Amino acid sequence: MKYTILLGLLAFVLGCKPSTTETGNSTAAATAGGQLNPEQQKAVQLAGTSLSGQASGAISADGKALELTISNSAILNDEPDLVLLHGSRAAWIFYKNMGSEKPSFERVEVKVVMDTTFSLPYKLTDLAIVEARMPTVDAASKYLIAGDFDNFYKLFDPKVMGTMQVEGLRGYCTQVEPTYGKPLSFDFRGFSFNKTSGGQDFLSLAGNLKREIKDTPFNISIDLTKPGMEQSLYSFMFDY
Repeated sequence: MKYTILLGLLAFVLGCKPSTTETGNSTAAATAGGQLNPEQQKAVQLAGTSLSGQASGAISADGKALELTISNSAILNDEPDLVLLHGSRAAWIFYKNMGSEKPSFERVEVKVVMDTTFSLPYKLTDLAIVEARMPTVDAASKYLIAGDFDNFYKLFDPKVMGTMQVEGLRGYCTQVEPTYGKPLSFDFRGFSFNKTSGGQDFLSLAGNLKREIKDTPFNISIDLTKPGMEQSLYSFMFDY
């Protein structure tokens, strides 16, 4: 069952396109575009491990992209409809583990090898935005797990909440507990950048909310025009 609050969360739309790129080796590789340093090589392998698959990495010939190829992924085989979500997760895992050395490339190009190969590009500037907004999803999940709805409520844009008060938010969040149980922990799984019909920019951050009975997704939408954490949430849902 899908539970959506407020205006509803925008879907994951990353504009993937099929590619004929072949899978690389299971170890980090290099091309004429440049050599991966040891931290980048480790980050490639961590990205593959995060999806229970194999990974290879290479700098593109023009030097502008880190080509990260994921293949034989058990997670993608089990959840092929979430390829965009898991592709973004691979890019994030690589980005956060690639080290402090300034990279020579401008984007991470995730190549997901399934029945069809998808090429999913992520600019480093966008991944930096994800990094800056991660504390918001961490705080939101922490408040939800702790049942701290006073502080959870403060994360929402008052204009979006309208007449809903803290008790209304509490009632909405706890209505799923008889079926799924209380939330216990949160595991981040991916992101997407979205726009409203009016062109306003939002960032969706999503993951798995482990519960006592049955896990549910947890997905928040952040208004990127808001500089801080408080009052930045546009919506959330227990679904992807």
